[in-house]
Amino acid sequence: MNETRTAVLGYANNNISQAQLISYQIRGLVAYTVRESFHRWTLVTYLIGITFFLVLLSTAVNLDIVEGTLASARLFGQNLEIGGQEIPVDNFVRWFQVGIITILYSIGVLLALFLTCNHIPTMVREGWGGLLIAQPVSRSTLLLGRACGSVTVISIGVTYLVVGSWTVLRIKTGLGSTGFLFAGLIILLVYSICYSATILAGIITRNGPVSGMAGLMAWIAGHVIYPFHAYTEWQALAFSPGWRRQAGTALAESLYWTFPKSQGMWQVAVAAAQNEPVSFLPILYSIPFAILCMFLACWWFARSDY
Repeated sequence: MNETRTAVLGYANNNISQAQLISYQIRGLVAYTVRESFHRWTLVTYLIGITFFLVLLSTAVNLDIVEGTLASARLFGQNLEIGGQEIPVDNFVRWFQVGIITILYSIGVLLALFLTCNHIPTMVREGWGGLLIAQPVSRSTLLLGRACGSVTVISIGVTYLVVGSWTVLRIKTGLGSTGFLFAGLIILLVYSICYSATILAGIITRNGPVSGMAGLMAWIAGHVIYPFHAYTEWQALAFSPGWRRQAGTALAESLYWTFPKSQGMWQVAVAAAQNEPVSFLPILYSIPFAILCMFLACWWFARSDY
């Protein structure tokens, strides 16, 4: 907590606003969390895994491009059959970008939630909780700083993976859209919103695996509930006619508007990776969930004894 103490005590005698003081404290907590992840080998292992993937991507896939079309492709030295078709390079690049975003969304969000699920329980467990709260930092600032630190750790890896993949694309094909980079930002937002559920569960249970499962369930819920909201035929299949269907539909709609819009944000990320127009509504509609979880976490943290 040296960064936090320096941020607070070093500026205590200066004429600064409360907002500036909180900003210094959060920056110190972010630096502390990043350094902790580095010393615990979490961040190092994370970056090594991404580096291995990028090296594999750059060496295993070889493309022959003739006059703007994909003539042949090799994977690990083995020729891939493309049926004698002329595949425009820009189409291949779009498919490739969607594939990377799919991996990042399906596997990356899961790994990110479990890589950071212990950050909050570690902060509030017996011994650590009293030590951290003894610092001249409010509990809400302490929690927000820790949360921002976790998001920063994951953003380092996401940025490295997305920019690295984009660079490989540029080298091999000469193409690569900025929409792909934006899709990486959307994936980071998906993680951040679902991580708010991890924070709330971590504050309440002080258990890392349980808090990680809470974030995962919030993420999955957005996919499971989506069909009942988007397709009326699903409602007809799931619920019997009459009051049961009305009650079931009302419950499904309530759950849809409560949990993160995971499916919608996934569709936005895919559209961005393909350089297509996107709608920000799924992201905007998911932000209240994160705000509610953080508010409840701060409230619970403030009333707890350590």
